[in-house]
Amino acid sequence: MENIKEKIIGIAKRIHIDCIGFTSAESFKKIKPILEERGKKGYLSGFEEKDLQKRIEPKEIFADVQSIISIGLSYNQELDKPNHGELYGKITKSSWGRDYHQVLQEKMKELMDCIEREITPVEYKIFVDTGPLVDREVAYRAGLGSFGKNNFMIHPQFGSWFFIGNVLVDFKIEEDFPIEEDICDSCDLCIKACPTGALKGAYQFNARKCISYLTQKKELLSEEERKSIGMNIYGCDICQLACPKNKKAKSSNHQSFQPDPDLAFPRIQKLLNMTNREFKEDFESIAAAWRGKKVLQRNAVIALGNSKDPRAVPILQECLKDPRWDIRLYTVWALNQFGEEERKIIKNWCYQEGDPRVQKEIRRVLGLLQEVL
Repeated sequence: MENIKEKIIGIAKRIHIDCIGFTSAESFKKIKPILEERGKKGYLSGFEEKDLQKRIEPKEIFADVQSIISIGLSYNQELDKPNHGELYGKITKSSWGRDYHQVLQEKMKELMDCIEREITPVEYKIFVDTGPLVDREVAYRAGLGSFGKNNFMIHPQFGSWFFIGNVLVDFKIEEDFPIEEDICDSCDLCIKACPTGALKGAYQFNARKCISYLTQKKELLSEEERKSIGMNIYGCDICQLACPKNKKAKSSNHQSFQPDPDLAFPRIQKLLNMTNREFKEDFESIAAAWRGKKVLQRNAVIALGNSKDPRAVPILQECLKDPRWDIRLYTVWALNQFGEEERKIIKNWCYQEGDPRVQKEIRRVLGLLQEVL
């Protein structure tokens, strides 16, 4: 087993996998109480696998599994903010380059092809992010890093800026051990930096308050949630940017994660005017596209309101003509973030608005009584 492990590590280095670790196919049952408690508290995002057994039992997913290979690819890139003079939003670093699901799947397939050619025939299952198992717990047990207080996996070299992929294989590999060092010590900068209170304390995370979740949520956002989003069009990096461990993190060498400035900081007016075809052409290569054009456009309207920039007003006036009632509703809210002139625009619009849900929002934001309407 030791010889096999060394050969796999050698292959991983050769094909530019940044970090790799190995763990057994034993149950992850020790995290079951944590998952159950998070569920009771309503802290789960809803994107997780519903069957708890599949989240903790590798053999529920792949009956012949003997070991799990966990890999990490760094996506740490730097990019200056644009100076083109247009209003723009922000997209999380994890979606700056090509969709990481595809990149990691390809990299793990390359790894497994090399193992089959050079070591042994193998049956396997590959998972990236959307798999049933708790990715970070697998990576932790495989020794890829320690948990930070923000619940991210933190690697000694790459900080928390790395993607995790896991491969369940049908042969035994000598396992690694978790890094049990308390890397955060007394630091709580991530907790202090989180504007929504999603980090309920050290290692306590309410996914439904996370800005990243809010930018993906399809249900109607409350006023508090709209303000929380800020200028984020998709995702959030606040707690990671606050982490001292990330200040010295190694930069990524993967060309797949090189950012396109127009996608990392999308021009809001351009995004709002996109057709379905244009959106697909521009965004389909990045992870942010999975939630669809409408959700990102909704976030763009909210960002205009949060910008408090006068240049946003004529863009929002055009958005009042949008055929989608919810986009008009968010536009009403966004206009109300400005001054009295913008409130007059809303008042004038109320006579043209035919949807009762938008009319209700108009009454709410203006505090108007029935006689005024």
